[in-house]
Amino acid sequence: MDGIEETNDPHHSATHEAGHAVIARVLTLACGGATIVPDYDDGSAGHSITEDPSECVYEWEKRGKVRDNPDAVLYARIIAFMAGAEAEQVLLGATQGGDGDDRDQIELMAAELVAIQLGASWSRIEPRLRAMTRMLVRRHRARIEWVAAAMLERRTLSREELDHLVGRSVNDVKVNAPFLLLMHQRRNEDEA
Repeated sequence: MDGIEETNDPHHSATHEAGHAVIARVLTLACGGATIVPDYDDGSAGHSITEDPSECVYEWEKRGKVRDNPDAVLYARIIAFMAGAEAEQVLLGATQGGDGDDRDQIELMAAELVAIQLGASWSRIEPRLRAMTRMLVRRHRARIEWVAAAMLERRTLSREELDHLVGRSVNDVKVNAPFLLLMHQRRNEDEA
């Protein structure tokens, strides 16, 4: 998730990337690290990594979790991508407009979601997801502020550091399908 910032204010970049990192972890998505080190080649002021949908579903299943809604991963990833700009808005009162790549990714996921759900309308789904994202950002404001402060200090945080700071990760998935957990454990034993 990129934060292409017009003025590249580090506080905005840190808040933006912290929003992505925290909300993705709260939603138990498989995540990587985050940085506010600008990449001038691709024009980004930072990024936060959330794995692709198939990897997130695999990580859930590996931990014995089946989602009732097969589109849950798309909803969660859209919310995580929305969380950067929403965190800036809620915590700082404005955005710098650095969520162009986020919006592009949201649009791609929305098209996939609407294609899967016959009769679904993105214009009806999007406002609900934005409202949910704002609620999650408000609820986890302290975590976002901690992560943003750490990013301002260190500029780059690993997956492990973010998991520790946020206090949530994909490892917090609750088992509801013990047969999946057993299947993955047996597969790991066979591979060893």
